[in-house]
Amino acid sequence: MNQRIDPAAAVRLLDAGKAHAVDVREPDEYRAGHIPGALLLPLGEVKARAAQMMPDKNAPWLVYCRTGRRSAQAIAWLEQMGYTNLYNLGGILNWPYEVEGDFEGRF
Repeated sequence: MNQRIDPAAAVRLLDAGKAHAVDVREPDEYRAGHIPGALLLPLGEVKARAAQMMPDKNAPWLVYCRTGRRSAQAIAWLEQMGYTNLYNLGGILNWPYEVEGDFEGRF
């Protein structure tokens, strides 16, 4: 299942421990600011490292990037790999809640 999820629904799932956020941006973007607790899995590493980083293919995974384009690509690949409970959170630019990071860079 691949569906869009809005930030309000996503934060409820994350706060309840019912989902995990996955950031598919590059490490420097992640360091600049990311959703608290999000796993870093750059888009270029999704195919090679998803099984290691995201072992439960049936768990709810909230995938995001900067604007939503990379998250859509990552979800397409993850679906091909057998992941069944994927949510496209889109871009962190639309995330109105807390973020962690050094904030020196830009999202």
